Amino acid sequence: MKYILLLFIGLIWGSQYVFNAIALEDFSPFGLTAWRMFIGFVTLSLLIVLLPSQRSQSLKLTPKLISLFILIGAVEAAIPFWLIGFGQMSVSSSVAAIIMGMIPMFTLLLEHFFKKGHTTTVFEVIGITLAFVGLIVLVDPSADDFSGSFMGYLAILLAASCFALALILMEKIPREISSIHATRFILGVYAIPMLLLWFYFREASPIGEKSILSVIFIGIFASGIVYILYLNLIRFAGPTFTSLSNYIVPLVGTFMGVWFLSEPFTANIALALLFIVFGLFIANIKKRI
Repeated sequence: MKYILLLFIGLIWGSQYVFNAIALEDFSPFGLTAWRMFIGFVTLSLLIVLLPSQRSQSLKLTPKLISLFILIGAVEAAIPFWLIGFGQMSVSSSVAAIIMGMIPMFTLLLEHFFKKGHTTTVFEVIGITLAFVGLIVLVDPSADDFSGSFMGYLAILLAASCFALALILMEKIPREISSIHATRFILGVYAIPMLLLWFYFREASPIGEKSILSVIFIGIFASGIVYILYLNLIRFAGPTFTSLSNYIVPLVGTFMGVWFLSEPFTANIALALLFIVFGLFIANIKKRI
């Protein structure tokens, strides 16, 4: 079950890059972020209304829970989205992908030091390392790719750290709270004020139909439904395993380029697939160190 959830998360987040590229022709990075979070919030709200099992539940908010949701929203979306946008102004996409591939390593460290009762396995370390090597093989950065600024590298590294911290924090959401109710509130906290800011500061310019449809797709699937799967996987398999989706995402994006854009299937892709799949397998061998 956990591998199915991991695959679906990778498929959804891997496919979003095609739609991101289309949407960014007419939307600013801030506008895309605001709209995708808002549409995700609306999608989850509709699911709560339409599903009897969710409609009968209510989210009982306490100051502690509200603080947790606000913190998760900050480190899972608001802060890292901005950091990535800032970082990619001076850092190539391939290097950014490698830095983001460090999320599982950061998550493993955070779990080891801050999660009571968690014991790291030697196979987790080996498997994550192999998958990371596969990511490097996949993106195949050249020497010229590493000419970005220090601040750009630092921004993306901080974004990766934020995502890792969010994984740990999301596990702290009480299990009696459904994934839909929890993720809807997390998105809503930031989506509504960000969208109001976008309306206030944006320049009046026409937005194409393709951009609008792309944002709708991203919002429904990559910012709404995927977070239900994401939180369920964290609860089912833990933060470290869930973080491995960061290796599947660029792989899915690459395969989409092969299938839909007729890009060549290279030896790098085949070798990366081997490293990543084998790394995921090794990381889940249950032997403690």
